[in-house]
Amino acid sequence: MTPTGRLARAGLACALGLLVLTGAGGTGASWVHRVEREPGAITAGGVSVTPAAQRVELHSRQPAGSRTYASSSSCTAAPGYTECRVITDTVAQEALIPSDRVVVVDRATVAARGANLAGTLDVRVRPLTSSALSAFSGTATATTTITPPTGSAVTGETGSFPVSRSTGAGLGEYTVRTVITTPPSGPTGDWGTALTGQRLYDGAYTYTFTQS
Repeated sequence: MTPTGRLARAGLACALGLLVLTGAGGTGASWVHRVEREPGAITAGGVSVTPAAQRVELHSRQPAGSRTYASSSSCTAAPGYTECRVITDTVAQEALIPSDRVVVVDRATVAARGANLAGTLDVRVRPLTSSALSAFSGTATATTTITPPTGSAVTGETGSFPVSRSTGAGLGEYTVRTVITTPPSGPTGDWGTALTGQRLYDGAYTYTFTQS
């Protein structure tokens, strides 16, 4: 039986640093979009890790109906936000402005065969935001929560979870949720300054099973 199986898939990629909406109502460039995926499932011995479709949401604080979205698929806005759109397929066409929240949800299902099979599933999210590239840049914040099918959720970009076929531990769906919040505009200066020189989604989700 192969002791280690690994599934890695890259997230989306976009550049944050564009003056996309000014106080005068003008618009600028949209996000740059790149998708790298390994669809399907991998199998290591009697263990399989199968990814589900990734979901990306854009939550806005702007007055409802005051901005244009490429996506027409709505979702429930987080508390304190006025609108939400599912932008999984429209990231390249959407405009990002200060105080927006981007939520990336990645799911994978772990299944196993063999009564005595046991091991550990390691989940790792490589950073989805870069450091600010300029002293004048605002910095987006990112918080990742990994929720296993049983047991407690882990806050952070890595987590290790026991998997046992005999007890059923660690089998089922894992949910990795990353919340990225752009900095608000300051009391002075234009919004473009707050969004200069940072990159979002330059990361990947990796699921690694190691047999005990």
